[in-house]
Amino acid sequence: MISKVGKRIIKYIFILSGLIFLVLSCKIAFVGGRKGENMRPPKLYRELLENQFEYENLSLKFSADLFIGEEKQEFSGIIRMKKDTAIWISLRSYNIEGARMLITKDSVKFINRLDKTYYSGDFVFLTNRFEMDMDYNMIQAIITNSFFFYPQPEDTSKAVSNFKQCYDSSLYCMSSISQRKYVKFYVDEKNPERWERKLEKEISDTVGVGPGETVFQTNEFVFQFVKVLPELFRINDMFLENYIQQQSLYVEYDKQYLVGNQYFPHQINIEITTPRFAPRLVINIESLTIDAESMSLPFKISDKYEKIEL
Repeated sequence: MISKVGKRIIKYIFILSGLIFLVLSCKIAFVGGRKGENMRPPKLYRELLENQFEYENLSLKFSADLFIGEEKQEFSGIIRMKKDTAIWISLRSYNIEGARMLITKDSVKFINRLDKTYYSGDFVFLTNRFEMDMDYNMIQAIITNSFFFYPQPEDTSKAVSNFKQCYDSSLYCMSSISQRKYVKFYVDEKNPERWERKLEKEISDTVGVGPGETVFQTNEFVFQFVKVLPELFRINDMFLENYIQQQSLYVEYDKQYLVGNQYFPHQINIEITTPRFAPRLVINIESLTIDAESMSLPFKISDKYEKIEL
């Protein structure tokens, strides 16, 4: 016979076991870690590589809000990724697919079911629409909360060594230009005309381009700022700016949740600014599956669809 005390102990064990099971079976949000001493860019870069999200096959279900001016569009979708190989995206509204895209290292395919059009070609399709030079590695990195160089350098080691430390009270920070130079030469709100004259002169001296002429991308005028979460060493936010084109990209990751033994953001905020438009996209990750055994990337273009000419 078990005594009353023994029964009480067993009852407490069952309750405690249930609580432990409940905690371990839930996704755990990362609140924030304590920042240590400032970290030099080469070491911070190594930490980012060592702690990047690992997968072979990845499937994401999401909902999203797109803001353009005062207009707001709501939609949902599915992203399937085969690492370093292909990204498949299906966009839906009221559970009806409106568009589908398949991106590989050297190609972009897109079908718009609403107006029955399609595109099959290279990354010029995305570059024209977002007014920003884009490639496969950049898109893959943004989706998986990973670091990427913009633009992609020929010598990675040299590019890392050229990064500078930047200050943030709670996050590790590195940038391709010093904050002092950035503020002194490129955030001159008191005298914007002086900034424009200086920029025109530097562009002319550096790449031989006169006022009014356009160059898509020049490394000397593309700047990148990266802020990193302590302890996790995952990107908290990243800012890119191309001064020649007057365009920028800001990506922020929020609510890091534990998935297996890795963290993945629950929300991705993306803001693009160009002379013509400034869209803002908020992506909420609803579910995530890693290393699915079978992952199809179906993509078929109907003979009835009209080709999009660039």
